[in-house]
Amino acid sequence: MTHSQAMFLLRTGALLAYGALSACSAGTYQAEIAGFGAGVDAVVTSYRSGQQAVDGIVAQQRLAADAAARSRVLLLPGCDQTDPAGQPPYLPDCDAVAAGAQAVPPPTPVQQNLAHAAPAFNALKAYATAVSAVAAAADDAALTRTAQSLGAAADGLAKVLAKPKPAADRKAPIAPADSLIAPANSLIAPTNSLIAPADSLITRGITLYLDQRRLAALRHAVPAADAAVQALGSTLQAALADIRVQTLLQLERGLRSAAEPLEVASVGRLSVADYQSRRRLLQTRIAAFNEARTADPDATVAAMVKAHHLLALALQAGDAPLVAPLTSVQAFVAAAGSLQAALTTATGAAAQAPGATAR
Repeated sequence: MTHSQAMFLLRTGALLAYGALSACSAGTYQAEIAGFGAGVDAVVTSYRSGQQAVDGIVAQQRLAADAAARSRVLLLPGCDQTDPAGQPPYLPDCDAVAAGAQAVPPPTPVQQNLAHAAPAFNALKAYATAVSAVAAAADDAALTRTAQSLGAAADGLAKVLAKPKPAADRKAPIAPADSLIAPANSLIAPTNSLIAPADSLITRGITLYLDQRRLAALRHAVPAADAAVQALGSTLQAALADIRVQTLLQLERGLRSAAEPLEVASVGRLSVADYQSRRRLLQTRIAAFNEARTADPDATVAAMVKAHHLLALALQAGDAPLVAPLTSVQAFVAAAGSLQAALTTATGAAAQAPGATAR
């Protein structure tokens, strides 16, 4: 085939593609995909900051218990070691523990559950990031690379589902992971031969072709991952609910502590300045407690699952989607933002609240 024949075929293909491919594109769902990614970011941030807050609450509770008992504490032997040793090299724990203890206290059941949930949150974030990257791929090489990443992220969801779940996290049966996620790595084949200097018509045809390949990758991966996203919802809900409960318990303790001096009959003996200071502290803790009560992990995760499901249906429907996922995505983004704001305020306040013995 001569160069002129090849250019003719390429121009003809571009003309045909212009009309055939322009009806529906990945750009149609840019807002939904970007919104879903932003909502997932807010959910994952809520989990990570909440997990840190729970660790802080547990430490406060243990300190309060030791203080109440005036427990004798000793440093662990690891505090004598400054450099890693052994194979593989490691540093032993250095901490103050009750006399007679040989190690730091084990994680509480809540801490264990939160740690077990980490792979689910990480996999979901990786998946949402990969979906956004495919939708935004600017050229053929980027699309090939991001589609492969999306395939790996989808496999990551399946691997998390394949792991045993704690009894407290088993809200619903999970379908076999292999049936939920189809490998997407083979979906996008290299087509570098199409990216070459061309006139504006050919360039536009190539652009349309690239957009259709983005759409094809999303149509393959998002619906295939829908069941996995739904199945992981119970893990996300349980972890976020644990964070909410532990935060509320700590805030309630601080609330009662701040209210106690103002509830007694001798409150009139306080100076005006002392009274005002105590009232401001009480109102601050009331506000934080009320903010924490508004956090609704179940509703937020349900909104996420619904938004993803409707996006999957819209992608499957092709040129005439039967559903409009944008409203559901917007609802998810709003719910995730509210959850993040509530837990951020609450966990920050909980860190300042008095320690309490573990419940």
